[in-house]
Amino acid sequence: MNSKILIAAVVLLVVLGTGVYLLTKNSTTTAPVPVATPTPTTAAIEETPTAAPSEAMTKTSGTVKEITVTGSSFKFVPATISVKKGDTVKVTFVNSGGSHNFVIDEFSVSTKVIASGQSETVSFVADKVGTYEYYCTVGNHRQKGMVGKLIVQ
Repeated sequence: MNSKILIAAVVLLVVLGTGVYLLTKNSTTTAPVPVATPTPTTAAIEETPTAAPSEAMTKTSGTVKEITVTGSSFKFVPATISVKKGDTVKVTFVNSGGSHNFVIDEFSVSTKVIASGQSETVSFVADKVGTYEYYCTVGNHRQKGMVGKLIVQ
């Protein structure tokens, strides 16, 4: 019988504690609330798939490098991307005209072929130093100059 009372008391304390927590969490007091600091692997990453075709946006957050690459008629903007070895690279590919994709063979990175106005995001770890080509595999787009350079230092 005493164990049942003890269990009921513990459950009641947990329920009351949760209620107090929820009430104080929503209060307007200025007491600081501890916030967990995100690690590079769990950091919130902002996507900007609606970027204008001429904009190339690069953001660095610790070891996560975010890049928006815009593809249009036989070109990529930016034409060169530089990262450091070990960076996690998150590329948001935005297609601003035609049908295109974004491919880097050496890092097994490939988006689907997407239509104008669409975007797709891929991520990889730049784990080897060198200069690598990214390109579009649609038709003869690569041969017509739809290529860029990824430089890993």
